Amino acid sequence: MSLEDEQTLQDRLARLEAFDTELLRTAYSLLRQYAEIYQTDLFIMGALKRTFAQSKGFRDLVMARNFPCAAAILRMQLDTAMRINALLLVDDREVLCRAVLDGQKMNGLKDRSGKKMSDAYLRGKLSENNPWINQVYEQTSDLVHLSGRHFYSSITSLDESTHTIRFVISAEDPPRAEEDYFEITDTFVEISKLAGLLILEHFSARF
Repeated sequence: MSLEDEQTLQDRLARLEAFDTELLRTAYSLLRQYAEIYQTDLFIMGALKRTFAQSKGFRDLVMARNFPCAAAILRMQLDTAMRINALLLVDDREVLCRAVLDGQKMNGLKDRSGKKMSDAYLRGKLSENNPWINQVYEQTSDLVHLSGRHFYSSITSLDESTHTIRFVISAEDPPRAEEDYFEITDTFVEISKLAGLLILEHFSARF
């Protein structure tokens, strides 16, 4: 059994918070050395802020036992990583970031080969080196949009012999084991690390 397998849910959430703290420290140490700030830097700083805000929201929602909203924020964290990665798909990052900061939608902009950077396209490019992203994207998209997943997540028990279903309609999840939150938390950590690595690669490339 690995050390990660022995971690509790609180351990996992603490690991996520510790990662955020280290990411902030490293990003700040690089950013403070800049003599000038460019459009790309502003875009990345917005991404960094969003990464931290979503991480805090995710931790709070897991502790509040609100799986559907936690999963939706997981999808948003993946969206952040996809859009940071888009900077690697264009020849002029300043032009791309200026357009986004001016209010243009990224899915209306094009990469260096002339392809529109739709969500599906950005997901495909990010998944080239991270194939596990495709499954996460599909599963969490079901919870961003109203779907059958929201009904099934309210079920507390199912007795096929009596054809009886019990479910809870409330802001909190039905009673479930702590282990049920392990996979979503571990996945959020990995996506946050991916977004953080892309952010630090940008800051480091300035030197």
